[in-house]
Order: sequence, then C-alpha cells, then structure tokens
Amino acid sequence: DLTGFPMANASLLDEATAAAEAMTMCSAKANGKKPKFLVSDKCHPQTIAVCTSRAEGLGLECVVSPEADFDFSGNDVCGVLLQYPATDGSLNEY
Repeated sequence: DLTGFPMANASLLDEATAAAEAMTMCSAKANGKKPKFLVSDKCHPQTIAVCTSRAEGLGLECVVSPEADFDFSGNDVCGVLLQYPATDGSLNEY
C-alpha cells in the first residue's frame, strides 16, 4: 500500500525479532541446560514483549530486571540482552 507496487522489499527481522532470535541461539548453544535469559528493563518495550512471548514457547524463563539485579549465581543463565543506548536514551557503561 505504501509504494503502490505489488511487492516491496522489507526485512522481517526488526530489532525485537532479532533479539528473540539471539535469545533462541543462546538457548540452543546451552543445549537447553540453562533455562534463564536475562533482559534489561532498559530495552525497548516491544523488544521485551517479543522476547518474553518467544521465551514461553522455548521453555525459557525470561527475567526482565535492572542490570544491577542480574543474578548469575545459579549457573542457569544462557544469555543476557542489553540495549545501548537504552530505551530512555541513556548511555550506560557495562
């Protein structure tokens, strides 16, 4: 509808979908033995939503929290998602 052409070229991998694909790859690399994926609460809301819903289908626990609260003590984390700059525009030093 935007171009008037019968077909247009567009990527289906928007930022949120790419983040969910990265989460899937992290889970696969851990062979399903690390069921938690940590997501910064400073990520865009749509990215958090897609990761959370995709995690359900993968049997992952998607933990959304501030980075300072990330807990690696259980050796059960397959990956972490951070955003730079954060959704509020802040630049954090990791």
